[in-house]
Parts: sequence; C-alpha cells; structure tokens
Amino acid sequence: MGTKFKINLDACTGCGACEDTCPEVFKMVDEKSTVNNETVAKNIAAATEAMNSCPDNAIVSV
Repeated sequence: MGTKFKINLDACTGCGACEDTCPEVFKMVDEKSTVNNETVAKNIAAATEAMNSCPDNAIVSV
C-alpha cells in the first residue's frame, strides 16, 4: 500500500463517508471526494480506514 490516495471520480457517488471518517485528508467538492495527499502521512490509519469503508470502492492507494 502506498502513502498517497486517488479518487476514482467515475465510481464516487459523493456519499461523504470518507470525509466523515478522515476529514483531514478527504473533502467533498462539487458532490465528489477530493484527497489532500500532503496530510496522509499524519493520518494514514484514518485515511486507510476511509478507503476500506468506501461503499463505492472509489478510493485507491497509490
């Protein structure tokens, strides 16, 4: 697993679960998730939890 994340915008339905789980890394913009990879290292556990709990499997580790 890498220490950066990418959002598959085609798969993301904008449910906001990632932002609820790890708002330091994930933010909703225009009804889609965005990722701030500069904050991942400090929040890797929560960011990984957000990726694993995404109902759309729209978050991937790169």
